[in-house]
Amino acid sequence: MKLTVPLTGTVLVEGSVHGAGNLTGDSKDCIRPININLGNVSWTMVDVDFENEVMIIEVQPAEWVREDTGQVDGEGEPIYTRREATELEKAGFLQHARNLIEGHTKDELYTMSKSAKLKRPFKEKDEPIQG
Repeated sequence: MKLTVPLTGTVLVEGSVHGAGNLTGDSKDCIRPININLGNVSWTMVDVDFENEVMIIEVQPAEWVREDTGQVDGEGEPIYTRREATELEKAGFLQHARNLIEGHTKDELYTMSKSAKLKRPFKEKDEPIQG
């Protein structure tokens, strides 16, 4: 399943994200997707739409889940066991991630994640049309 998430971070040099496009982010505030917990899924970047300041990611459900055994260790910490996720659980993991992202505006996602909007301090401004 593909999802589109807003970018955060600071751009130092504007350019393409493809090939030798010269796009450079600040090493202290790298260009990345917003910080939002999608739940029991993993994701891989598919593409970046820098014009719209979003990343397209491919989301996969977790193959394993942790279950509380009801027991505790010698320090009083719960003991968990690991088991394979059922197909129904996997579908639920994907639906949870989809519900967090889809149907929300970029501004809502920035607010929900408490992430700053992508900073582009050196972006060239469009020249006014001369007429």
